[in-house]
Amino acid sequence: MKRFILLFFVLSTFYFNTKAQCSTPGTAANLTLNAVDTAIGVYYDSTSSASKYLAIISTSSSLSTSPVNGTSYIVGNSFGNGKIAYYGSNYVFKIGALTSGTTYYIYIYSASTGCAGEPVYSSGVLTGSVTTFNGSSGIPSGYYSSADGLTCSSLKTALYNIIKPSVSNPVPDPTYREILESITMTDAKINDSHTKEILWDIYSDNPTGPEPYEYTFGSPYQDKGTGGTAEGQFYNREHTFPQAWFGGKVEPMYSDLFIVYPTDKKVNGLRANSAYGVVGTPTFTSLNGSKIGNNIFSPLFTGTVFEPIDSFKGDVARSNLYVATAYEDKIASWQSNANADDILNGTSYPSFDDWYIGLLYQWHLQDPVSQKEIDRNNEVYMLQGSRNPYIDHPEYVALVWQCTGVVPVTIMNFTATKLNGSVLLNWYATHEVDFKNFEIERSVDGIIFKKIKTVAGQNLANYSTIDGQLPDVNTVYYRIKMIDVSGKVTYGKTISVHVNNNLSNALVYPNPAANYLNIKLRQGLSQNSTMNITDVAGRTVSTQLLQSSQSNINVNVRSLSPGRYFINIKNNTQLIRQSFVITR
Repeated sequence: MKRFILLFFVLSTFYFNTKAQCSTPGTAANLTLNAVDTAIGVYYDSTSSASKYLAIISTSSSLSTSPVNGTSYIVGNSFGNGKIAYYGSNYVFKIGALTSGTTYYIYIYSASTGCAGEPVYSSGVLTGSVTTFNGSSGIPSGYYSSADGLTCSSLKTALYNIIKPSVSNPVPDPTYREILESITMTDAKINDSHTKEILWDIYSDNPTGPEPYEYTFGSPYQDKGTGGTAEGQFYNREHTFPQAWFGGKVEPMYSDLFIVYPTDKKVNGLRANSAYGVVGTPTFTSLNGSKIGNNIFSPLFTGTVFEPIDSFKGDVARSNLYVATAYEDKIASWQSNANADDILNGTSYPSFDDWYIGLLYQWHLQDPVSQKEIDRNNEVYMLQGSRNPYIDHPEYVALVWQCTGVVPVTIMNFTATKLNGSVLLNWYATHEVDFKNFEIERSVDGIIFKKIKTVAGQNLANYSTIDGQLPDVNTVYYRIKMIDVSGKVTYGKTISVHVNNNLSNALVYPNPAANYLNIKLRQGLSQNSTMNITDVAGRTVSTQLLQSSQSNINVNVRSLSPGRYFINIKNNTQLIRQSFVITR
């Protein structure tokens, strides 16, 4: 037995000591750098003679040192007058935590590993520079300036000229094959237990609990061409706007990351070329609740549709609206491709059938732009150099498609400005078709609203009115109720404006208190009111009815435990808040 062990040791030693010597790898090529305010997206063409890549970032146009063969470097460590930004096998990655408005130089060395003397670095270096821009939104300054003030087809064309991809641009970039590397940037998230990074699959994600299954990037879950007969086996690349609709594997649509998302292979295959819609009777329901079945959204199309869960309906809607805009010069010719006629009407504007515009607009409102979309938009911009305008400016959706007559009247840019003892309300409304009135509603608590004015719809570009009878409260809330000629009602968003400081309207003493508390109001109550006292957890510990004109209130607080409490005195026109402390 000892002889066998000795022989195994000798043979093992001989094997491991006779690994081929590392050869010097070639240099990567075609470096692409795109920056936002605090990050840079890096993409380059790999070389077959290398297995890893070392990236150094510096604010200097030359490096003071070079990598040493046999030395492995750690990301974040200093490297001469630079810093190690990346060391790994990907040829798509992001460098974050940078300073806005700064020019950075990137140096990429190839490396041979898995051989004797590893790592051995390339003698050549791939270099490039890019400047991060000032700001915090991720949108370059002036990016959409040529679209200012435009609406309908004119706005859509202006956006097309800003974002249009071109195979010679080169946008989109990287290619379809390299999207599997790109999604490690664009579609990654930390799992619910905060233990690892996983694929963010919109067809399996569960926003309210544990995912039914998780995919980590690459092997063993990345689609290898077979399998995918059940959910959770493999992920692949899903075109939210099916590739058959634009003619198959045609660039630049085929590799556009605003169209392509990583999804479960089984669910992707079952969706096939189905349009999005609202499912009546499902023929299939995925483990996260996505459904396939007949469309009940509109009698104009009752065929098979795919319905994602509510949390991602806005995502896919804005993806489809992007297609109609980025490919404005092509989409009119796609109507005859496969079953594209289910949603396309053969025009560049409005591009889609009325029922589909209504669906996408409803989903756009129902599922507003999320942080996931904002982050993904920035990540894609760092790879492709283009953006989805409907994520950056959600109001563009209504402004572009308002002239179709399908999009309901929508309030844009609703603002409230205090003017001495009144509030000026301004709003812009989209194109008004079969519309009647705007009703201005006001609230003192943001919950209960009452109508204060009616403004007739006159198809104006801008509307304004003044609220000259303000309640005696700290903050006033407003919203607009929209009524069409058939009586259908929709509401705009709620906004608020600071008008008074009612904390000074109530003097509370003694404070701290022990057994009794006195509340003295600067002015008597305008109406019968209710006073609630709550604890720090928000639980109501005392309720008292107050009379109109009352200005002095005595409260027995003997039963309250020591701690901080909050007073809320409320009627239809007043809301007074104060706090006090019990000590004993």
